[in-house]
Amino acid sequence: MLGVALLLSPWAWGASTLGSYTIAPHSVTVAGISSGGYMAVQLQVAYSRAIFGTAVMAGGAYDCAQDNEAYWGAVCATGDGVPVSSLVSYTNQQAVAGTIDPTSNIAGKPIYMFSGTLDTVNYQPTMDDLYSYYQSFTATANITYNNDTPAEHAWITPDSVVPCSYLEAPFMNNCGFDAEQTFLSLFYGPLNARNNGTLGGSFIQFNQNAFCPNGNCAAISMDSTGWVYVPKACAQGQSCRLLVALHGCSQNQETIGTSFVQYAGINEWADTNNIIVLYPQTIDASVPYNPYGCWDWWGYTNSHYALKSGPQMTAIMAEVNHLAGGSLQL
Repeated sequence: MLGVALLLSPWAWGASTLGSYTIAPHSVTVAGISSGGYMAVQLQVAYSRAIFGTAVMAGGAYDCAQDNEAYWGAVCATGDGVPVSSLVSYTNQQAVAGTIDPTSNIAGKPIYMFSGTLDTVNYQPTMDDLYSYYQSFTATANITYNNDTPAEHAWITPDSVVPCSYLEAPFMNNCGFDAEQTFLSLFYGPLNARNNGTLGGSFIQFNQNAFCPNGNCAAISMDSTGWVYVPKACAQGQSCRLLVALHGCSQNQETIGTSFVQYAGINEWADTNNIIVLYPQTIDASVPYNPYGCWDWWGYTNSHYALKSGPQMTAIMAEVNHLAGGSLQL
């Protein structure tokens, strides 16, 4: 099985400065698993002007936890009693208030959802609630929902050797199909063939503190460094797309090394299709209380966690905008 990854070349070590590249208009997308799935939804909804496609594996509806840690454990994880209509109303209210972008930006953009029938961490009904939530803002035809695969709670990739039905670290399972090809094709159209050999681009470990409030990522349970994969053509100035890939709880570099960065099955497609992949990173923390390194989808940083002003939200989007040379409308 995949454990803590051995680092393979070409890797750039140390807290390098994050570079800027030529990012094509309307090409910033986001994908996430578990808490990263919730964060992907938050980014999509709050920054809907800037996000043009979203993939959610085992996540849930926007602001499901409603800034209540006890509530998310009892309701959001099971999907039993999630007040979808209230969450839709809250979203619309925040859009009117200007704390998130207008919800009209969500319509027409591709959404990929995956929920395993055997998921015992984030039960399928909560992803069904997300499906209902999305239908309030976009046509069903824009949503691709795989909800019939016997998978446990995991990122789904053909590059894993962990069986589909297993629940074990690093929470990356092989279910016999290429989910990355599916959602990247939804985002960007027909793809060039996957690179199954040595990647031609570079993995760069960069300083995340430069993008966190007060230069202190640890204060919001983010790591001092993150990773980005840059295909060679992008480094040479060609126009590229940008995907934000968000790990789940107990899946950051502190816990499983670079397993998610290396083996999520994204880089192989990115390498041949001019897609830069940003891998932000959390840390386990006691203050704020986040012992499993989850992304904040229930309010452990502050009550604005799901708004554009949320500290992790602003940090991630600052990284995205820097990669894009400050060209995004945020």
